Amino acid sequence: MKCEEEWSVARLSREESRERTRALLRRAAAANFAKYGFEGASVDQISEAAGFSRGAFYSNFADKEAIFLDLLVQHLEHDIDGFKRIAAESRTLEELITGLTASYRDLGQRPDWCLLSSEFQLYASRVGRPDSEFSRAYEDFRQRLSALLDEAFQRFDFRGELSARQLASAIIGLSHGLALERAASKVNLPMEVTGMAIRALLFGAAASNAGVR
Repeated sequence: MKCEEEWSVARLSREESRERTRALLRRAAAANFAKYGFEGASVDQISEAAGFSRGAFYSNFADKEAIFLDLLVQHLEHDIDGFKRIAAESRTLEELITGLTASYRDLGQRPDWCLLSSEFQLYASRVGRPDSEFSRAYEDFRQRLSALLDEAFQRFDFRGELSARQLASAIIGLSHGLALERAASKVNLPMEVTGMAIRALLFGAAASNAGVR
């Protein structure tokens, strides 16, 4: 019995150590992707920044795309969880829109992932991989966001011109497009413009609903 307990503790320790290594690699990858972009960052840079060898990187992630996808999925899960929380706390359609506006205003303060995901989309299309794991992850996010919007539409008796799917795609497109515009523009585009644009889109889509101004 004692040997089994010692083996269990040792195994748990190895699993904890592996997760700690993966967490440090994720943190280093996020910083390097934000600084150099997806194509500019390298496995060597990520490994060195995390304090590990290339071997340690490849024992945890298949390649640079794999760790980027891992980070992206975490980011998208965070966005979905945030929408669920806002929807649960909202008593009216206006409260829901106000809450979403605030969340996308906050996103404007951290635009790196919008830029990076757009960069990766272009990368995937250039190498002929429109059906990549990245594309599937984003399609899953789009479907889940659409489902949450549809649920909110039914709850608040929403009758806008855009379907839940169309509105989800428009929200994603706005947030990504404004991140790219901010990066490319010579004019300083305020970070809060993302939230303002999403608010205008949502109120415009809900204009036919009585009580929403």
